[in-house]
Amino acid sequence: MKNIRLVCLDVDGTLVNDDKTIGIENIRAIREASSRGVAFAILSGRISQSIQFYQKQLGITGPVSSLGGCVLQNPELEIVEEFTLDRQTCLKIFKARKEAGISLFFYRPDRWFTDRDSDPMWLESEYGATGVRGTLVDNLEDLLDSFLPNKFLALDVEIPKVEKFYELLSSYAPDTVKAFFSWPNFMEVVPPQADKGQAVKALTAYYGLKKDQVMVCGDYFNDLAMFENAGISVALSNSPQEVKDHADYVTLNDNNHGGVAEAIYKFVL
Repeated sequence: MKNIRLVCLDVDGTLVNDDKTIGIENIRAIREASSRGVAFAILSGRISQSIQFYQKQLGITGPVSSLGGCVLQNPELEIVEEFTLDRQTCLKIFKARKEAGISLFFYRPDRWFTDRDSDPMWLESEYGATGVRGTLVDNLEDLLDSFLPNKFLALDVEIPKVEKFYELLSSYAPDTVKAFFSWPNFMEVVPPQADKGQAVKALTAYYGLKKDQVMVCGDYFNDLAMFENAGISVALSNSPQEVKDHADYVTLNDNNHGGVAEAIYKFVL
């Protein structure tokens, strides 16, 4: 048995195929490693219900890290760690969104919201990806009277609009948000102290492990923080070159052909 005792996995572009299902190669490898005492954690920008869905498919248990490292829940789904954006920062985000003319989603640990200014196409797309239907409200700002968001997702078919939103946000709230692309036309906006690297550190501590006992697998720029906090970092072959350049290992297979399984057999089993 090799040294890795915890494997942290990104979802889209990594664990799942392009059709959002888990390939049989990955299922078999994860179940075999799990049966030998290796812990698995799914780290995603999705809400917790979506992660729980994949946990059940894989037959794994453990903490749930959701919304790109903004929320960590124990196996009983009690919140262990949570980061939120403050009200004034949210108002700046709304201003940048309006000027850029893009869709915007507002996330809490167990649900998400959008308004009538968002393209309905994206509502169906997010429902298809997460299995959780969003709540349509007249004005996202009104939600701030009840609770603060853990994360926003800004998105548009036209990538230049998302880039404009990023530029505006960098000007309006340079120190109170962390914004990054999780896909070419998806911009994640989270509190500055939250990212997947923070989640990896929290999970490593939860299991009482050392950094060199952890392997992470990812495929995009929002996964780089994970790479910095693991003993072995793996980029899928479908990753952008800059992501590959930061990884210890790049798989021969992509997310549609068992890239995660390849990494497990090489470094874990």
